[in-house]
Amino acid sequence: MNIFCTGNPKKEEFYNSLSVVNEISKKYGHEIYLDKQLYTKSIDLNDIKNSDLNTKKIFFDLVISIGGDGALLHAIRTMGENQKPILGIHIGNLGFLNQINNIQLENYLNTFFSYNCINFNEHNLLHARVLFDKKQIDLMALNDIVINHGNLLRLIKLKVNLDKTHLNEYSCDGIIFSTSLGSTAYSLSAGGPIVSPEINSIVLTPVSPHSLSARPIVLNDSSEIHVSFIQEYSKINIAADGQEQYTINSNADIYISKSDIKAKFVYFKEMENYYSKLKNKLNWIGKN
Repeated sequence: MNIFCTGNPKKEEFYNSLSVVNEISKKYGHEIYLDKQLYTKSIDLNDIKNSDLNTKKIFFDLVISIGGDGALLHAIRTMGENQKPILGIHIGNLGFLNQINNIQLENYLNTFFSYNCINFNEHNLLHARVLFDKKQIDLMALNDIVINHGNLLRLIKLKVNLDKTHLNEYSCDGIIFSTSLGSTAYSLSAGGPIVSPEINSIVLTPVSPHSLSARPIVLNDSSEIHVSFIQEYSKINIAADGQEQYTINSNADIYISKSDIKAKFVYFKEMENYYSKLKNKLNWIGKN
């Protein structure tokens, strides 16, 4: 099969891990293509080819992201509607999304390729539709959509409706709408709950709310969330996964809902499961 490799080349072990991926893949008869934006002739890549992820010339069966969660998020958002099964190889200390780490890379890849098939779990992305200045902006996120003042340390006052029902008005530094899978990212840092990725939900987490009664809430992801602004603001920031962002103003209407697009996370039984990973990453006490 054809495998597209991408990631974060600034990570110290990136090219070493890429070399291991290439060596093991070729042993099983697979072809590796490196993201051409990361391709450099100054590194010995052992005849690895280069390509764009969304090229029409090559059908990719698998995407491998080497780096941190940010690299994996970028790869998923780059695929857009054309999602391929993705395997994240983690290099670093903290990260919830990548399925395996570079220390066990060789053993895991040999196990994975020995199956001769790709099993994966699907996770819906989050969609934000922004109606602003007589045009529409669409953002896609795996983790979260965040609305705030950007670098300005100011409260923002906004109203949130759930379908046609008024939910609440918030005065806060910002507001986070996260998927269940993304609940362990920015939302968790802001005091939001950890939600199992098997639960179909959108988590609303206000950031430093002015009122103590403004608490995080877990919503059904079948609903559409409408965000509007109570006061006039010349600059409001809306960001997807902390990577794609736009500057709008208080005349905008924002609609947030579950996307029909699903990310495809590679899974095989030897991998660490979600709850074991959670326990290890958060240093929860107790033995298995």
